[in-house]
Amino acid sequence: MRLFQILVIILTIFFSIFANAKSDSSNSADNYTNPDLIFRLLLGEIASQRGELNLASEIFLDLAKQTNSDILAERATRLTEYTRDSTIALEAAKTWNTLNNESLDAQQALSEILIANNNLDEAMPILQKLLTKEKARVSGFLYLNTMLSRVTDKKSVLNLVSKLAEPYPLLVEAHFAVMHAAWVSKDQKIYEKELVMINKIKPDWETSALFKGQTLAQEKPEKALIFYRDFLSKYPKSNNVQLEYAKILTNERKINEAKNEFIKLVNISNSSAEIILTVGLLSIELEDYDLAEKYFLQSLKKNLKDKDQVFIYLAKIADKKNQYDVAITWLSKVGNGNHLTESKLIKAEIIAKKESVDKALEFLNSFTGNSLDEKLSILKLKSSLFTRSNRHLEAFQLMQNEASNFKESPEFKFDFALLADKLNKYDLMETFLREAIKMKPDYAVAYNALGYSFADRNIKLDDAKKYIEIAMSIAPNNHYILDSMGWLYFRLGKFDAALSYIQKAYDIQADPEIAAHLGEVLWVQGNKKEANDLWQSSLQSFPDNEILQETFKRLN
Repeated sequence: MRLFQILVIILTIFFSIFANAKSDSSNSADNYTNPDLIFRLLLGEIASQRGELNLASEIFLDLAKQTNSDILAERATRLTEYTRDSTIALEAAKTWNTLNNESLDAQQALSEILIANNNLDEAMPILQKLLTKEKARVSGFLYLNTMLSRVTDKKSVLNLVSKLAEPYPLLVEAHFAVMHAAWVSKDQKIYEKELVMINKIKPDWETSALFKGQTLAQEKPEKALIFYRDFLSKYPKSNNVQLEYAKILTNERKINEAKNEFIKLVNISNSSAEIILTVGLLSIELEDYDLAEKYFLQSLKKNLKDKDQVFIYLAKIADKKNQYDVAITWLSKVGNGNHLTESKLIKAEIIAKKESVDKALEFLNSFTGNSLDEKLSILKLKSSLFTRSNRHLEAFQLMQNEASNFKESPEFKFDFALLADKLNKYDLMETFLREAIKMKPDYAVAYNALGYSFADRNIKLDDAKKYIEIAMSIAPNNHYILDSMGWLYFRLGKFDAALSYIQKAYDIQADPEIAAHLGEVLWVQGNKKEANDLWQSSLQSFPDNEILQETFKRLN
């Protein structure tokens, strides 16, 4: 098959250059039909198919010069795009231009190669010639800075672009190219001047507005939001600007405002499935499940690539509403692709709530998963189902039976260690955590678990601090690690520091165990009412949490 493809390519090239030969009075067609030419064409194509691109480009360049074929010169030039031989690339591109001096592709290829070699002076007249072509002018100016991005002398780039733009004082794309180059070279004066010119010529132009917004966002996102808001108040139909505005709102966690902006975009008749899907996801974050469901269903009517993921979102919404049969119906639509295991795990969780843990375990036993990660996910859920129903020993025995299948998995060792901790098998826990850390030196949660265990048992507090500090250096904003550091300071009697860390952890995630620790720090500081209010509020959301229950009963 490969040989047949090569022969087809050779014949295509051969007939193209032979047709050119018949119309070229300076060459005889006999020059194109000798056996040596055909042999070398075949040799060059075989070399390119085998990845010997330097050899192939040399052969095609030599043949191009011999036959005056711009087709072969182009072939040689294209091949050099994948090699690092700038000498052949430059010679091939120049030959292509000589043989077909009206080809825009040839001129662009030569200018790109000259720029890549930092030869801006020689590239200048070629770029000027390219930009005289009206059809290529707009796209040429917009592509210019991308082409010049690797040139290290940014001042020279600005000088080049400014000279190229001079003949086109009313073309916004020319001013934009200069503005972009000025921004890259940190010439604020020229940047502002070109921006003023663009706004005079075409004040509603989205391209320059987006660029300015992106530069402001790098400085401070709030500045970009203010700019976009002002722009959209003047030009409300600027959909691309509105999309960028909505994205920054999302990144800044201004979820409700972002959702409103995305809804405006959805109301456009040709809004994409991805935008509709985004509104659904933002609605979930705002716990507006009815609205989320509405937009997920709308996204399914579009040509969405990943429908299985939407089926899972809809199943999770139905689960939130305690509509378990509806959730299972959505999950049944998930195909045998990347989301199959996730759908099975969610279904098992639903079966545990709807029927029983044993029924869920029975269901999981019928599904083994394919990869090691999938098998581990299934095992972790089985273990979790046991522990949530206070069947810690069964969970431990399950993990013990599977240990030989996950010898190289630090995640398995970590989970096994936590189970050992629950059964007060502290030596075993330490062993597993140290093994996990050895296998995965940046395993922040494993360092944290080891340090927290010491702090919680009020032993080896110096070691505890060392491990928690390592964890924090890897994941400084992890709420569990912040809570561990706070709990360590509590054990050390440094209550102000303890409160600072645990409050920060609770602000990130209102976890019941963090609530238990935060309340206890407040309690010892004399803020008993505040502590009780916190515990009672957390117990309403997590009535079955053992640590929260124990802390509340012990101190009341």
